[in-house]
Amino acid sequence: MKFRWPIALLALLLSGGLTGCVSDLLARKIVMAPNRQGTPWPAKGSPAAKRFEQTYAQQFRVPVGPPAAELAVAVVEPGDYAFRYGTMIETRAAGRRVPKFSADWKSLAPNAPSLVARGTIVILHGFLASKETMMHWALFLAQQGYRAVLVDLRGHGQSTGDWITFGAREADDLVKLMDELERRGLAPIGAGVLGSSYGAVMALHWAARDPRVKAVVALEPFSDPQAAVAEFAHGFPPFQKKIAGVGEETFGIALERAPALAGFAWSDASVVGAMKRLGVPVLFFHGTGDTWISPEHSRKLAALAPAGSRLVPVPGDNHETLGARLDPIADEVAEWFEQLGGKINSLP
Repeated sequence: MKFRWPIALLALLLSGGLTGCVSDLLARKIVMAPNRQGTPWPAKGSPAAKRFEQTYAQQFRVPVGPPAAELAVAVVEPGDYAFRYGTMIETRAAGRRVPKFSADWKSLAPNAPSLVARGTIVILHGFLASKETMMHWALFLAQQGYRAVLVDLRGHGQSTGDWITFGAREADDLVKLMDELERRGLAPIGAGVLGSSYGAVMALHWAARDPRVKAVVALEPFSDPQAAVAEFAHGFPPFQKKIAGVGEETFGIALERAPALAGFAWSDASVVGAMKRLGVPVLFFHGTGDTWISPEHSRKLAALAPAGSRLVPVPGDNHETLGARLDPIADEVAEWFEQLGGKINSLP
């Protein structure tokens, strides 16, 4: 039986087992592929899935590994999608601000003229999410003239893979993705990348290993995966109450044991180490009200980033609101990719 995270953590809490038993179960949940613990959104064959599929110009799968997995990839070509998008921030109990968004767009007509993409931007989703949760960025950038490539990271969405590794293996996956984009003529002179949260960290790891990544936009990344797991688990409302009875010692043991299950070491996933190898500038955004992944993570990474990098604090935004909306940061993102000119742009 496959459990979703909150149910699994509640089971741990109620089990009353020994610390070692609880920590072993929790360790598995830390690195087990999210799509093995619940049905990915959108469900195959659902109206939402069909609408996304109608918008994609191409869909394909890329074998990656080791360990072996396949990435699900979708391409949104440049064009006029008549895209309308808006967010409203709702304040709930204890002052929690939650985004509600509306989106509408049309698919390109079959006889619509093909446009020459000014460049290619790969877009990476956050933890527990899927490529479709980043469709607002894909459509925005496509309307700016870019080819947008959406990817389900290993263990997420429609991709395969039994475990996640916080960048230790995902960076190599993305190098193989770029090989395939080149082979298909979809990224002939490299690409930019925009990632959110977990996806932002994957973008940094990838850019540190692949010189074909020419520009990075990182929304609310973390600087230390172990600290981020603990911080997120204690800050994310569906999790925090469920682990209230799990002591710090038990949680710490789980963090120590988790990587061995997935075949990596925490040192392999060092974001600080990746930043020290990075050769391209990064545009960071982080909400000042983020309690799931604190703004200090981005401040630490920005201090290590190459010359020309920039950190933009977004007043009042939290992890949910910043990840869900375009305003007030979309224009600055477009300018960032535009400023890099010939590095990723195929048009003058």
